[in-house]
Amino acid sequence: MPIIEARTIFNTNLTKHEVYQGQSTGKFGLQLSLSEEQAKKLTEDGVVVKSYEGNPLRKFSSRYVIDVFDELGAVKPEDVKELPPTSLVRLEYVTKNHPTAGEVPYAKRLLILELAEEQANESDKEFFEGTPA
Repeated sequence: MPIIEARTIFNTNLTKHEVYQGQSTGKFGLQLSLSEEQAKKLTEDGVVVKSYEGNPLRKFSSRYVIDVFDELGAVKPEDVKELPPTSLVRLEYVTKNHPTAGEVPYAKRLLILELAEEQANESDKEFFEGTPA
């Protein structure tokens, strides 16, 4: 199975299903920020790669719970937590051919290589740190 190492770009959906337009998709997943080389490889394999703020990204999802590992081994399902953006992960995935979407990648298992710290957005910083006078 193919493996990719990349950083998460948004919060993940490892513990709860993704929601789209207020409805559950019934899928778990994560989106990864890709290098140009990774994007090229996926494209050559028939996987559609999108762009976010000028950087290639790809969503990997699964109808099943994605097995999560860290440096100590398997993480118990009840101990899995969502990963913040910019966390470094190694993801094993499979692709399946879809009649209109090409090769669609499905997440199989995930190894957390580096857990990013939660970062407050600018409005949070202003709220908690105060506005400069």
